[in-house]
Amino acid sequence: MRVQDTFVMAFKALKDRKLRSALTILGIVIGTSLIVALVASTTGLTASITTQISKMGVTTLSVTPMNQRVRIVDEDVVKLQSMDYVREVIPYYSSRLQINYGPTTLSVQVTGLDQNLLSTLYQSLELDRGSFTDMYDPTGVVIGSSIARPPEPDYPSVDVNELLILQASSTARTRPTYAYLIRGVLKPFGSSGFANIDESIFISPLGARLTLKLTTYSGIYVIADSPEGVSFVQAALQEYFGTNARIMGAQAMLETVQSITGQLTLFLGGIAAISLFVAGIGTTNTMFVSIMERTREIGVMRAIGYTSGNILVLFLTEATVSGIVGGFLGTISGILLSFILSGNLTSINLGGSAGRGSPAMGMGGSAMSFHPAITLQLVIFSLLFPIGIAVLAGLYPAWRASKLNIVTALKYE
Repeated sequence: MRVQDTFVMAFKALKDRKLRSALTILGIVIGTSLIVALVASTTGLTASITTQISKMGVTTLSVTPMNQRVRIVDEDVVKLQSMDYVREVIPYYSSRLQINYGPTTLSVQVTGLDQNLLSTLYQSLELDRGSFTDMYDPTGVVIGSSIARPPEPDYPSVDVNELLILQASSTARTRPTYAYLIRGVLKPFGSSGFANIDESIFISPLGARLTLKLTTYSGIYVIADSPEGVSFVQAALQEYFGTNARIMGAQAMLETVQSITGQLTLFLGGIAAISLFVAGIGTTNTMFVSIMERTREIGVMRAIGYTSGNILVLFLTEATVSGIVGGFLGTISGILLSFILSGNLTSINLGGSAGRGSPAMGMGGSAMSFHPAITLQLVIFSLLFPIGIAVLAGLYPAWRASKLNIVTALKYE
């Protein structure tokens, strides 16, 4: 029997039982689409977080106080700078303020640090126009590209040499207002760690002390001189601050995120695979019912010369066709579903509270943005795995069909 004849007969058999075939294929489509969507989404999320954390460099450590008893001052900066394996110490002030656009507010993180070290802290960060704020300029600021040109049409754009009005985020009726002069605008950079640089404002340390009335540093970035020295620096920092400070390394954070998302991928992918195996059981059940209905037809086919092998191949081909159609449709729908999932997940806030109608911004939190990772390996797997499940599910029913007794089959009613 020719191969094309086998596929034509398999398609005809599936077409004659439209509803049952459609339900069987639907189960395969659901399982396949879940595998593609979940694996692509979690892989894309992992890649996005990895890229963001990597922008800060694997040798960077972040030190933030855990309680009010820790007061980081200039003396601490000097002592940390003298530690072995330390290349740079960057203290910073941090405060959350708001930009008011009529009834809508944007919550932003204002960070005061030596702006000559921004490119050291955030690799490849550059100015688009203007200049960095001088160390002794209390009112100049450098803003991210999204603040200069907000994506929302109702928010006015600002530029170099224009005033930027900020207001305290407190719930008090009378809130302090701060006016700053924009000195520079950064090029689009994206997120680094959990900080969205495009939606951040940087002022000088003097400006943070004078205008924001901050007397102690909010935290310190410590940069080791090599990846090998990170563990020594982290141990020294832990000994210096004890349990009163949280010490986080970019590399450790990256490994933790990759571990969590990797386990999440396996867990969700396993659930999707189970649903596909359930669809395979449905395929087996459908084929058994089909064999019972077609017992007399099988007897006629055997009587006119079809061998047991021909019958086996015919029924396996029906299962294979179901797997091919289900795998193809499931892959397409899974790709579409992965983009829908990533679109919903971009609204996740990874930090502090935001103003009404706006995402959280700055070093305190940012909206996660990523694209699903649709790889060639995933597409090939999503096409071949359902076919394998369908063939395995149809193997025993096909074997049973091929072993039917001719006389018994012809007498079957």
